Amino acid sequence: MANRRVRLGLLLTEAGTTNNIQVSEEDTRMAVFEQARRYPGQEQQVVEYYQKNPQAMQQLAGPIFEDKVIDYILELATVTEVETSADDLYAALEASNAVTSGKPAAKKAAKKSAKKAAAKKEAAKKAPAKKAPAKKAGAKKAAAKKK
Repeated sequence: MANRRVRLGLLLTEAGTTNNIQVSEEDTRMAVFEQARRYPGQEQQVVEYYQKNPQAMQQLAGPIFEDKVIDYILELATVTEVETSADDLYAALEASNAVTSGKPAAKKAAKKSAKKAAAKKEAAKKAPAKKAPAKKAGAKKAAAKKK
């Protein structure tokens, strides 16, 4: 699980840097204020802590960066609905696990499952695709400012 998280983090970082996605000062400032609100009566100390510790500030910026990258990817995504059975999902999962484990008999099952999935994708391409609605960045900022 940890290996997967590290790979995902590296992938998101690469996607973000490739597409020039950056965390603005306003984003980090809002995150600091959100953290400060978690400690009623100590808000000033929390804000000062983050101002004096760039490493702590970086820890706040990391998840914001990842969220921005994911939002960017979702804006580019085209959603296609495909009906599948639970058996097909389990077969694909088993095939995927078998391929990574290197078992020869399982590799045949993986190829069969991949062919079946490819046929379903081809059928789905013929059906009209539904596109996910674009997210409005301004709406998030406006909602955050109202708080």
